[in-house]
Amino acid sequence: MKRVLIVEDHAVFRQALACVLGRHTGLRESVEAGSLTEALELLPDATVDAAIVDLCLPDGDGSELKSGLRGQDPGIGVLALCKNADLEHHDRALGAGATEVLSKEASIEEILRTVRRLTA
Repeated sequence: MKRVLIVEDHAVFRQALACVLGRHTGLRESVEAGSLTEALELLPDATVDAAIVDLCLPDGDGSELKSGLRGQDPGIGVLALCKNADLEHHDRALGAGATEVLSKEASIEEILRTVRRLTA
């Protein structure tokens, strides 16, 4: 059983993702944040096995979370989600420490496969 941090400013998407992940990946629970500020406040007390982070948050760049997550566990898997899966966003996310990068338009099956790999 694993615990995943989901940082996404669109509440419906974040909650749906948490629900689907819970049903299909055996997650113990998810920790949710709707902003960079909220996620940074949660980090000291939220031990997680993986994270799904939106890169374009209303109050900052989601890549700023990766150093805090890696501080908890250098091996933590981080899935960066972005509106555009172009090479620039992909390279920026990987350069900031993401393990995997997917477009928000990725299928739920692809997201599930990625989260399973990150929490294995």
